[in-house]
Amino acid sequence: MPRIRMMLEGDDGQPFSGAAEQLFELGHCETLSEIESSVEQFKRLALPEMERQLAQAAQERQIARQKKRAAGGATARSQSR
Repeated sequence: MPRIRMMLEGDDGQPFSGAAEQLFELGHCETLSEIESSVEQFKRLALPEMERQLAQAAQERQIARQKKRAAGGATARSQSR
């Protein structure tokens, strides 16, 4: 039975924070109908989790940017006094 192994990685090749490797069994893929069915099932199972991980990573980046801006603003205010 074919399987798909997935791991979300950033541009640097490192896994996303909290991302774990996922393994998906495709089932029987001997006929075109079985292949289509297996691919559809894979999409229903895998894509929502991948989307969740991508959204989480984007949120973490946004929070880090906001903290960096806030820290930069605090430093600039303390230096002007």
